[in-house]
Amino acid sequence: MYVEDDDFIREHTTLLLKTIFKDVYTAKDGKDGILAYKQHYKEVDAIITDINMPYLSGLEMAKKINANCKLKRPIIAVSAYDCDDYGITEISENFSHYLRKPIQIKDLIKSIDKAIKGEVGDYCK
Repeated sequence: MYVEDDDFIREHTTLLLKTIFKDVYTAKDGKDGILAYKQHYKEVDAIITDINMPYLSGLEMAKKINANCKLKRPIIAVSAYDCDDYGITEISENFSHYLRKPIQIKDLIKSIDKAIKGEVGDYCK
């Protein structure tokens, strides 16, 4: 599942992800991300989310999913900001990986693969 508030980035990244993965569910903000996850949680292997979004941030979305969903999935944070801006504890407790924008698709795919395998990423690189 991919959650991104920027329409252009969401559409183009989704197209790339669809060339690699069978199904890609999308949402435009954290609020829609929670609804999409509740609807598709059985099919979702991982969640990729921007952090700064309107209505509900990616961090708040991750906290709610982690606290309220029985079936946990790895959540990968993507942001234009350093993870220090959010607090390393907040990041490490709620996300399996953290990537800084602009992201390289190869780095995203590596993070997805590691996250699905249960490997925790390096934060604040």
